[in-house]
Amino acid sequence: MKKILIIAIIFFLYNQIIIAQKKEKSVHNSKEIELIIQGDDIIIGGTLTIPEHIETKALVIMNSGSGPQDRDETLEGFKIFKVIAEHMASKGIASFRYDDRGVGVSTGNFVNSTIENHSQDLENIMKYFESEKEHQFNDFILFGHSQGGILAGKVAVGNESVKKVILMGAPSVPLIEVVTYQVRQEYEHTDLPKNLIEADVSAHNKLMRAIEDKKNINEAYQLFKETTASIMYELSFGEEVDSLKIEQNAMAKANEFKIIYALPSLTTFLYYDPSKDLEQLEVPVLGLFGGLDYQVAIDQNKDRMENALLKSGTDYHFVTFENANHFYQKAITGSRDEYATLERKFVANFLNEISTWILDK
Repeated sequence: MKKILIIAIIFFLYNQIIIAQKKEKSVHNSKEIELIIQGDDIIIGGTLTIPEHIETKALVIMNSGSGPQDRDETLEGFKIFKVIAEHMASKGIASFRYDDRGVGVSTGNFVNSTIENHSQDLENIMKYFESEKEHQFNDFILFGHSQGGILAGKVAVGNESVKKVILMGAPSVPLIEVVTYQVRQEYEHTDLPKNLIEADVSAHNKLMRAIEDKKNINEAYQLFKETTASIMYELSFGEEVDSLKIEQNAMAKANEFKIIYALPSLTTFLYYDPSKDLEQLEVPVLGLFGGLDYQVAIDQNKDRMENALLKSGTDYHFVTFENANHFYQKAITGSRDEYATLERKFVANFLNEISTWILDK
C-alpha cells in the first residue's frame, strides 16, 4: 500500500535538521503513527503508538537486539516489539519502535555502524519528540532487548529526560564474554574433550583481539582454522573421515569469523563494558531474565548487573521467568534451534510485569 507522507515539522537542533513525516491509522483503542525522522546523514523510520487514554506522560522507546532488525523486532516470525507495544497501549502507555539503520524505511549501513552511531540515533529520536509539537514527550523510558539494553544504559547515563530503563535479556558484561560463553554452550551436549573446547574459546578470543588490535591477524586466523579442523576431526571419530572436506570446512569457518569479527557493528560492542554505565544510573531499572536464555545467560549477567546497580544506589526490580528463552517464549530447552518451533507468544505474566512496573513506579 502506497504511503502518503506529509511533512509535519521542520526544526533545527544542534545544527541538525530533523523532518518528521507521518501516516496514521487506528488500532483497537490506540493510534499508530508512522514517522520518518530525518537527520543529516540518515533517516529513521518508526511507529509511534498512542493509546486513547494515556496513563503516563513518559514515552517508551524500544531498542532491538544485535543484527539488523525491523521496528517490530521480527525474529523467527515473532513480532516481539509489536506485541509489547500493543499491550502497553492497552494499559495507557505510549511507545515508539523503529527500524535499525539499513532496515525497512531507515537508511544507512547497519554493518558499518558503530555503538556511537546507534547511540546517536536514539538520542536524535528523543530530541525529536522533545521538540515535536503535536505529540511532544519530555520524559522517556528506554527499553532495550538484548544488545539494545547496552544502548539503553549508555544513553540513560546523565540524561535527565530518561526516567526509567527496562532491560530485557540484556548483557551486563562485554559482548566478548557473551561470545565465549556461547562458544562453550555450543559443545554442552557433545562428548568433545574439555581441552578442545577451551582451545576453541582461546582461538575465538585471539582472533577477536588480533582484529581489534590490527596485528597478528594471520597467526590468529591460522590458529582458529587449525583448532576448528581438530574439533571437526574429533567429532567425526568413528566415522569415515574426508580430510579434504574437513580442511575446506575449517577454512570456510575461519574465513567467516574473520569477517564477522571485523564488522564495526560488532567490534565496537565487543569490549564495551555495559556494567560501567549501569553503575552510573540514577533512574529505576527493571531487569527481565529468562531461565532458559542461553544467548544472554542469567548466570553470566544477573550478578554483574545487580552489583552495578547496587553500586549506583538506584532502585531496581528483577524478574526471572523460569521457562523463558531469549525471546521470552515458553521454551523446552532454550536452544536457538527451538525458537521457530514455539508458539509466538510470551510466557505468562511477562507483559503484565512490564506494564505494571511502568505504571506503579
